[in-house]
Amino acid sequence: MLFDEKLLILIAIIILCQLEMYFPPSFFDIMVHLIVHLVREIRIYGPVFLCWMYLVERCMKIFKGYVKNLYCPKASIVERYIVEEEIEFCTTYMIEVEVIGVPKSRHEEMCEGRGTRGVRVVQKDQHEVFQAHLYILNNADDVLPYIDAHKMLLKLMNPRANEKCLLTEHNKTFLKWFKDKIG
Repeated sequence: MLFDEKLLILIAIIILCQLEMYFPPSFFDIMVHLIVHLVREIRIYGPVFLCWMYLVERCMKIFKGYVKNLYCPKASIVERYIVEEEIEFCTTYMIEVEVIGVPKSRHEEMCEGRGTRGVRVVQKDQHEVFQAHLYILNNADDVLPYIDAHKMLLKLMNPRANEKCLLTEHNKTFLKWFKDKIG
């Protein structure tokens, strides 16, 4: 096993030397150099998923965001982390307050037996339903002749009314007039 390891490291070094002939020096950073250590890392850790560092790197990114004092970054991280932990501890005892940190799952209430599955039924009052019907009818091409006829009828009944009064009266009485005319 030791012989194979030395052979693989030697092959990696030879490949890197050959790459130096074709690529500029700016290509070779620390990540390219890590190829030399890859064989030893595989032997120590085994498959890659067993030593995945994404979670640690993500946590370090959060900690780097805690730094506000560049003169003492470690103290700044510790102070901010302790404050966050204290707030989270206190919010567990307050019922109305949301916990900071990890966001709440949108499926959490359903797992606890609360909430509804599927579509939520919303009750509207009669005025909103009336306005929705009027809006739909005013924007339907097949109803336009009836709208014009109703407005002409209102104008004949109220010759002195201005346009605003006629429109208000039209909006109030059109649905009932339309139902009587159609049905």
